Parts: sequence; C-alpha cells; structure tokens
Amino acid sequence: MKKILVLVMITAMLFVTACAKKNDTIADPPNNVSENELNNEEEKVTKDEPMMAPDFELEDLEGNMVKLSSLLGKKVIINFWATWCGFCVEEMPDLMKLQEEYKDDLVVLFVNVGESKEDVKKFVEEEKITGTILLDTKQQVASAYGVRNFPSTLAVNEKGEVVTGRVGKLDYEAMVKMYEMIK
Repeated sequence: MKKILVLVMITAMLFVTACAKKNDTIADPPNNVSENELNNEEEKVTKDEPMMAPDFELEDLEGNMVKLSSLLGKKVIINFWATWCGFCVEEMPDLMKLQEEYKDDLVVLFVNVGESKEDVKKFVEEEKITGTILLDTKQQVASAYGVRNFPSTLAVNEKGEVVTGRVGKLDYEAMVKMYEMIK
C-alpha cells in the first residue's frame, strides 16, 4: 500500500492538470530531490516489485456491491472522479469509448468520491454516462489509494497488481497507452 501512495504522490507532483477542491494543493518535491531523481523513483516504484491494488467493495448505482478482487483475470482501469470536476467530465466520453473498444478483457470502474448516490445518479442520467459507476461516499477507497486530486486513474492487471497511474485529465490516446501497459 505504501508503494501505491508513493506512486500516486509522485505522479501528482509531475502532473498538475487535475481538479482539486479549494485548499487542496499538490505538494512540491522535497528540496533535496531533483526532478530526474523523481522520474527514476517513479520508474523504480512502477517496475520493481508488483504492487497489489488494495481490495475494495463499493456499491454501484443499482445497489449491487462490486468487489475489485472479483475482477481478477480482467484488466481494470479505476478512475476516481467527482461531478464538480470539469476535467473528469471531459474525459468520461473517452473512458466510455475505451471500455467499449476493449470490452472483452477490460473493465473501467468509475469511482465517484464523496458524493451522494442521488446526486451521482442524477448527474449520470443527465450526462448519459454509461459504465460501472461506484460510490465511494465516505472517501475510504480514495484515501486507501492516496487520491487527493481528480481525475486520478490507475491501471490494474489481471493479477490485481497496479501497473501505472496518472493524475489529471487523459485523452483517448493516453488511455489506450495505459491499457496497453497492463500485462
């Protein structure tokens, strides 16, 4: 779990194109660490030992419980988002397109963080969002993954290992590259 937090923190430092609530900031790297060392550390974190994705179980909009470990054997992209985040809303059509394009072996989980089921359901209906929408109303899963800014996206392989992650809006090409990194 510590490695996932380190990965997310390093990624947050390198990519500042994310929505943040008021008073949320992206931390500066320590003074004694160069950007080159950060890049090397990120590479080390993502390539050395496999990092198991913390398991979670969240409710979807239909009231069903979805457990990450039940998706072993499939490639999974976990996207943490909020309705108030403009970048989150902008990237959703591309995430839905990615899910459709790779539906045979990919599951995209749209994890809404901190909002009520009623608000999320209304938003999803208005915006015509399709896919597996999960509710992290108490922000426990986002916290376990070290998510502070939205959107934040992680890729998990068939073994349940985190292989890469990004903070900030992704375009479709970046999403496909993320999918292709899942081995």
